[in-house]
Parts: sequence; C-alpha cells; structure tokens
Amino acid sequence: MKVVVCAPQVPCGAATETIEKATGTTLTPVSEESSVTDVLGKVTSQEADAGLVYVTDVKTAGDKVKGIPFAESDKAVNTYPIAAVGASKNNDLAQAFIAAVTGSEGKQVLTDAGFGTL
Repeated sequence: MKVVVCAPQVPCGAATETIEKATGTTLTPVSEESSVTDVLGKVTSQEADAGLVYVTDVKTAGDKVKGIPFAESDKAVNTYPIAAVGASKNNDLAQAFIAAVTGSEGKQVLTDAGFGTL
C-alpha cells in the first residue's frame, strides 16, 4: 500500500506525528508532501492508496475519497483563533465579522465543512 503524509515541518505533518504516537504506529510513507492538499491530490489522482488528511479535506473531496474515522484523531486537533486587530480602523466591522463567524449560523457553516466549534 502506498501511503502519503505531510512533511514533519508543516502543521499536517506535526499532526501525523501526533497520530503515530497516539496509535503506537509508525507509518512508512512513499512521499512526504508540503501541504495537506498535496496529500489529498496524490490520493485523488490514485498516485497513492491512502493519506492522512483533515476531516475538512475529506469533505471537500466528496466521493473521490473515503474517510475512515479513528478514535485517536482527537489527539491532533488544530485550533484556529479569531480576533480583531487591536489598531484596526474598522473595529466595528471586525467585531461584526467575529460575531458572524462565532454565532449560530457561522458555527453551522463551520460544522458543515467538517470543523469542530467551541
């Protein structure tokens, strides 16, 4: 089986290392890519049989890939903060944007895309 992963120096590669530790598994990839989209591309083009990507990438690929959930995946969750720039000249607009993203509709959009929300 040809497996591709992200290189260790990029976030998805750090996630791969976390998953390897959490599962007690050592992967032997045929290549290490510079981005998760490159990993997904290798799988969707059938250059690889499998790759470790984020849930959001599986969702965007649609029926081109099959996502396989596993319990240890919760050990490699990325957190994306949102904040207004302190010296923003458009603070009201920035706060409105934050409210839209963190409100019920924004959370639903994120959930539908495969992101978790706090």
